[in-house]
Amino acid sequence: MRILLTGAGGPSAISVWKSLGRDHELHMADMDARAAGLYLVAPAQRLVLPRGDDPQFVSIVREICRTRAIDLVISTVDAELVPLANGASEFQALGVKLALSSAEALSLCRDKHALLSRLASVVPVPESQPLTVELAAQTATFPRFAKPRLGAGSTGAAIVRNAADLEALPKDGSYLLQELLPGEEYSVDVYVRGDGVAIAAVPRERMKTDSGIAVTARTVHLPEIMDMAIHAAQGAGIRYVANVQFKRAADGIFKLLEINPRFPGTLPLTTAAGIDLPALLIAEMAGRPMPDTLLPFREIMVVRYWTEQFVDPEEWRQLCRP
Repeated sequence: MRILLTGAGGPSAISVWKSLGRDHELHMADMDARAAGLYLVAPAQRLVLPRGDDPQFVSIVREICRTRAIDLVISTVDAELVPLANGASEFQALGVKLALSSAEALSLCRDKHALLSRLASVVPVPESQPLTVELAAQTATFPRFAKPRLGAGSTGAAIVRNAADLEALPKDGSYLLQELLPGEEYSVDVYVRGDGVAIAAVPRERMKTDSGIAVTARTVHLPEIMDMAIHAAQGAGIRYVANVQFKRAADGIFKLLEINPRFPGTLPLTTAAGIDLPALLIAEMAGRPMPDTLLPFREIMVVRYWTEQFVDPEEWRQLCRP
């Protein structure tokens, strides 16, 4: 299968490449010509794209799919997901598949306040409100936790230890002020078939993180969290791959943090545990028979480290040229 894979500079795309790169023709794309994943494929299979919020982004991707006879687009960039989903019919007319949930589900996951509000009757969620001047004036209990209402990863997230920390945050509703969840954090890699049936749920304990990315993690059999992750994903309308994150509250209850409706950056751990999510996606996109029940996995741990890819600088210069 010929696949266009975006976000080549991030761990998610490189993780997908590790799974699919040997058996499929991957065209790696990123907005930065220095993105590491671009140099994992042949020069003819590298692309520089505009930002996902660029008005021309979808039309440019569609033209790339047409000229390169792409069969499937896999986006690993949050800002690209809704624009691509809104243009799904245009890709379908070209015979190109998009491995995406609906635009409604993707928009819901993008807005963390809307997501937690929608799923409060489905799974436990933290106490959470948009931060306004009025809420700040009423807040007297610390520590709390704050993070952008929109956004990805850990950018902008912070523990609010006192009134001075709270005062430094924007109070226009763009941030959420939440109860602080002090316990361990789990990310659950979920696969929901196109018909809504869940066939994979693999909890990963985030044992050590660096810049929001787990660098030490382990898979754990936790039926309670697996069930909650499946219910949350289905309640949000997720299809195909998503990463559902939970953290334990002070009272011992696991509560939903967010849903990332794309491949996760720690994907190789789930693959090593016995569930190859990219391979499952390819099988479903190709119309092959899919499992009907949850797939088994084993408990395994990973530690991650940097590696190097050396290239001729001329390859980079070629990508920079218009």
